[in-house]
Amino acid sequence: MTTEQKQQLSQHIESSLFFLWGLTFLAFPLVVGTFTTDGFFLPKILLLAFVVFVSLIAWGVQMVLQGQVRVRRTPLDVPIILFTVAVMISAFFSANRMDSLITSLPVVFLALSYFVLVNIFKTRKVALFFLSSLLTGAVLATVITVLSYYKVYLLPFASTRVATFTTLNTYIEYALYMAIVLPLTFSFILPVVKKHLTARVGVFAIAGLALVAGLAVVAMPLLGAQKPTLLPFDAGFQTAFAAISQDSGRVLQTFFFGEGYGNFASIFARFHNSSFNTNQQLWFLSFNNSSSYVLELLATTGLVGILSFLFMAYRSILPIAKKQKNPFFISLIVAFLLSVVVPFSFVEVALLFFLMAGFTLSQRERMPQDYFDIELQFVALKKGVFAFTTLDENQTGKKDSRPTPIVALVVLLALVVLLGFYTTTYALSDALFQQSLSAASTNNGTIAYKLQAQAITTFPYRSDYYRIFSQTNIALANSLLALQAGKSSPSATTQQTAFTLIQQAITVGRQATTLAPQSVSAWQNLSSVYRSLIGVGQNAQDFAIAAAQQAAALDSANPQEYLSLGGLYYQIGQYDNAIRMFQQAISLKQDYANAYYNLGHAYEQKGDLQNAVAQYQIVKQLVAADAQNEKRISDEIAALQAKIGNGGQQQPTTQGQTSGTQQQLSLPQANGLPTQTQQVPLVSPTPTK
Repeated sequence: MTTEQKQQLSQHIESSLFFLWGLTFLAFPLVVGTFTTDGFFLPKILLLAFVVFVSLIAWGVQMVLQGQVRVRRTPLDVPIILFTVAVMISAFFSANRMDSLITSLPVVFLALSYFVLVNIFKTRKVALFFLSSLLTGAVLATVITVLSYYKVYLLPFASTRVATFTTLNTYIEYALYMAIVLPLTFSFILPVVKKHLTARVGVFAIAGLALVAGLAVVAMPLLGAQKPTLLPFDAGFQTAFAAISQDSGRVLQTFFFGEGYGNFASIFARFHNSSFNTNQQLWFLSFNNSSSYVLELLATTGLVGILSFLFMAYRSILPIAKKQKNPFFISLIVAFLLSVVVPFSFVEVALLFFLMAGFTLSQRERMPQDYFDIELQFVALKKGVFAFTTLDENQTGKKDSRPTPIVALVVLLALVVLLGFYTTTYALSDALFQQSLSAASTNNGTIAYKLQAQAITTFPYRSDYYRIFSQTNIALANSLLALQAGKSSPSATTQQTAFTLIQQAITVGRQATTLAPQSVSAWQNLSSVYRSLIGVGQNAQDFAIAAAQQAAALDSANPQEYLSLGGLYYQIGQYDNAIRMFQQAISLKQDYANAYYNLGHAYEQKGDLQNAVAQYQIVKQLVAADAQNEKRISDEIAALQAKIGNGGQQQPTTQGQTSGTQQQLSLPQANGLPTQTQQVPLVSPTPTK
């Protein structure tokens, strides 16, 4: 192939990537799907991953065609690399390593997208085209959101035919995306309007008005029925600093690299204060995100992660001090400011990286001294392994007869193969699991079981897969044993199948705790599996208690954990232990009506009727605003007082404060498998130290 042909092919590659990335920016806020368990974020991640993989291969081919390895040096290179490395290190050393690594991989895609964009494309016009694509996608997302609000549905999926539908998942996600994109329109309109009106100004003005109209439409729902449930800032602040300073045995590690990117749910469970229980609207909730993205980064990636993020912000905003105009400035400032006050999802983080890439492409022509190309070459070992040569913007450099471009292509191909393998298997596994959930929703348990087993085999690293699969096994075993319960001679084959399902439920439940040893939900699930086997499996009650104790240890400020553990003790007749757990729940939340209610019943079962009446009196005060519960507890008090021969009103020895929310009163119930005369030997849980 001649030099001219190589140059033409290289230009064709660049042109193809130019339009591919333009379509990507346009489609990014629009892509949704029903083929995955997450119909909003995962399709966007897969789109980005595909385009990044194609771009990396194309970049490597370009290096070979050009006979040299040229890398563009920009002020954002170091902070982006530091941030990505901090995210990956935090995930690698996280106790919930696999869950954290899965969550952090999209950040790697975003970092790669930045380097691909700034190295393949060279002119400011490219940045303007990408900006136009971003705005077009935002306008189309706005059209879909606004029309859905007025019950005009454009998409054919049943899940999209709701008034609150938006392709960005929720109204708050939509509002954040549009608030960041909107300033891009002003950046182009204002400078031109001062001179004369043009068609381009008119287009950007229309886009800006459309985004403003969309924000206006979602403003009222966001302040009312669709108001987002966010972790209060003081709780996020306290949790973040506790996470990096109070993890015994891992203080230095968590101080510098946090508890693992994407691991905030476990962090909140372990480190939030019991004072959070006084918040009547939020105390019973868990949170997957902190109060803001910055506080979440502090908790999950530690000091290195938050400083590298702030370093990115500094390098992005620094040109303002030098009075360098750039159309991406305002949007970048808005994005970084919002990251301080609200939580970000993948969509907002991706948009931030896209803006930084556009910023770099626009800034290169304005500040060439900070944006230049370097050439990487192999040299003799006496001088080192690599050599870097600075090239001018239009300098082609001497073609490298050594294998540097080939090596670069091989490295990029290896990276694509490695990341592509795990991304593909993850996507296939998720699609299978989504099919299993659809089968389960139609009561087709056998198909759901097979699909979930196949999904786990395809990608055996997600703890939530194992949790759900364990419950599927228990449900199938329950169904089989229930059918056999009324027969005088149960089928040996059916019983063996049920017992195999029971053992598998335990195995996969334990695997979930192995993959995510600090996941409260994993230990809660394992406890529920053992609890359902009480009367069926040997030592099931002891194992259920051990798993529940581990969940309570990981979420020690949550009264619900002690209520659950106390309920387990109550179920098996250990009333003293049940009383102790219910009292612990009350100490964490003084107005917890259900804890007093269960405590009263535990006293009653133990024969301490006076204390039982005292607890019921407190319950009556706490549920006074709920007529149904108030009548129920009044009847129970009357019945118990009649039983002890006391017709007067018994006053409580302690008194709680009336709760601001209605609480349903309930007692723990045994809802496990049918009791078996010959119990199955079970494997015990293995709590992580």
